[in-house]
Amino acid sequence: MLNGQRPLLSGDEPPLSSSFWTATAGSGLSAPRLSGEVNCDVVVIGGGFNGCTSALRLAEHGADAVLLEASEIGAGATGRNAGMVNPGQFLGPREIEKALGPEYGPRFLSSLGGAPQLVRSLIQRLNIDCALDARPIIRAAHNARQGKLLAEQVAAWQAIGAQVETVERDALAAMTGTDVYHSALLDYRGFTIQPLAYIRGLARAARNAGARLFENSPVTRLHRDGERWQVECADGSVTARRVIISTNALTAYLLPELQREIVPVGAFGYASEPLDPATRARILPSGHSLYDTHKIPLFLRYDPEGRLMVGCLGFLPREVGDAGDWAARILKRLYPGLPPLRWQYRWSGTLGLTPDNLPHLVQPAPGLLATVGCNGRGIAPNTYFGHLLADLALDRPVESPLPLRAPRAYPYRALKLEGYDLGMRLYRNTLLFHFN
Repeated sequence: MLNGQRPLLSGDEPPLSSSFWTATAGSGLSAPRLSGEVNCDVVVIGGGFNGCTSALRLAEHGADAVLLEASEIGAGATGRNAGMVNPGQFLGPREIEKALGPEYGPRFLSSLGGAPQLVRSLIQRLNIDCALDARPIIRAAHNARQGKLLAEQVAAWQAIGAQVETVERDALAAMTGTDVYHSALLDYRGFTIQPLAYIRGLARAARNAGARLFENSPVTRLHRDGERWQVECADGSVTARRVIISTNALTAYLLPELQREIVPVGAFGYASEPLDPATRARILPSGHSLYDTHKIPLFLRYDPEGRLMVGCLGFLPREVGDAGDWAARILKRLYPGLPPLRWQYRWSGTLGLTPDNLPHLVQPAPGLLATVGCNGRGIAPNTYFGHLLADLALDRPVESPLPLRAPRAYPYRALKLEGYDLGMRLYRNTLLFHFN
C-alpha cells in the first residue's frame, strides 16, 4: 500500500503527505489563512525555497514582508525533490559562459557555484535540523561517451578553482555497489539535506524575523492599484509596493506570460521502507547520493531513517500499478539478486524547464519580480535567487548573474509540452537498455 495513491495522469499533484520527506520533517508551520486587508512593503507569492528565503531576507533587512502560500509551506516541488544541494546547473562552465556572455557568465559561475555554501551557512546560522550530509553527490556517466563529457566538465571546473574530481569505474563501483556506470563527477561543493525540514526551518526563521506568513491562501487576482500592487485571495487582500513571484512551474493562471517562459515537467520518486543493514551494504554502500547522465536522469539516495529513494524526471508512471514495479525494475538492473523491497511512498512534483537550460530573471511589469526555470536544480539556486529578488525589491545594490528582462515565450511551447511528456514516458520505459 502506497499511502492510498492511485496512478496519476501527467500534471496531477498528489498530496504532500505522499512524499517520503513527510516521515522525518517534523511538524508543519501551521500559519493562518489570510483574512482581511493587509498592507506591507513587499508581498511574496509562494512558500518554497525561493519565497521563504526572500521573506527571510526582506524581514532581516527591516522590510515589512508578507508571504502567501496556496497550500502549506513546501507543498510544491520544494517538499518533493531529491534533496540534493548542487551548485549551478547541469551545464558546464564553458556552456554557461557561452550562453550568458562575458558579463554575466563569470558572475553566474561564481554566484551559483557558491550557492550551496549559502544553504549551508543558513542551516548553521538558523540552527535548522535538516539532516545535512556533507558527502558530495555522485553524477554518474551511464556510458563511455558521457564519461568523456564529464571528464571535460571536471577539467573546466577545476580551471576556475572548483573542488571537483573524476571517479573512475572501479572506485565508483565500490562507492555505489553497482558496476553499470562508466565513471563519475564528484563535486565537493554539493551535499544533501532533508528538503522539507529545511524549508520549514527557513519559514520559521522568516516568521521569527518579522515576516507575516499565510498558508492556504491561494492568490486569485493580481493587479495594479495606482503606484502599488494588490494581491487578492478568497478572504482577504495584500497591498504592497513590490511583488516577488516565487511560484515557478505552478504560476499558471496568475501570470500566463510568466508561465509561458517555461515548460513544466514532472519529477517523481518511490521510497522503500527503511532497509536492513545487509541490504544497505549492497545499495550505495558509501552512503553517497547519486544521479546519472541519462537524458531522463535517474536519482537514488537514502533518507535519514534508511529509506531508499529511486526517482526520475517525468510524471508518475501510469503504465504500472501501485506496487513500485518501475522502481523494482530499475534496482534489478543496477543490483541483480536483491530481495524484493517493500515500497512505502510514491509521489511527484512539477519543475520548470527553459529552452537554454538556465534560470531566467524576469520582470513582467514594474514592481513585479521573479526567477523561473531552475531546470531541476532547485535548492541552492532558489536559495540564492531568494536573496537576489529580495535585494532587488528593496533597491539594494546587486551584481546580478542574470539580465533582468521581460518574459519571453518558450519557442514551440505547445509542441514541447506534448513532446516532453511523451518522450519521458517512452525513454523511462526503455531506460534499462540505455546502459552501455
